[in-house]
Amino acid sequence: MKDEAMIVLTAQAADRVLAAGGTKSWVLDRAHAKRCRHVVLCQNAKTDWGDGKEPHGKAFMVGVVDDVVPAPDKKDRWLVTFSAYAEIDMPGAWAGWRNPVRYTALDELGIDPGKLKFRPMPPAEDEPSPRPDNSGNAKGLTIAEAKQALARTFGVTPDAVEITIRG
Repeated sequence: MKDEAMIVLTAQAADRVLAAGGTKSWVLDRAHAKRCRHVVLCQNAKTDWGDGKEPHGKAFMVGVVDDVVPAPDKKDRWLVTFSAYAEIDMPGAWAGWRNPVRYTALDELGIDPGKLKFRPMPPAEDEPSPRPDNSGNAKGLTIAEAKQALARTFGVTPDAVEITIRG
């Protein structure tokens, strides 16, 4: 393929994708996904758990693939991180394929990356989420983990972060 890409059907809104550093929680072939230069995000408006506001099937973003790493929130799922992104407005881009991840090429989708205005990705906001402990119960975030995540977000060392808990 000329410019290998993925097209995904996501229920997440653009702001959540930007906060996560890319599109996440996908079941996919990591080796195949890493060969892709771009990811086209299409809105899945047919869920009751998503936060996206675009019409169903509309492509709203193209991301430049930076890496494919384990998703922080779900075991055996992947986060496709972006180094840059461009907003697009392409109604009906999702052709109703059976799986929410499809490998294709940008030219097959009618997208010319040379005509897009890519912007650098903002720093990811590490969203702490409850993780199961060995018993399967939700485990909270430790102070050390919170300090490390906040330090990365604000570009400081963890010892520069002070956390006060009242209650």
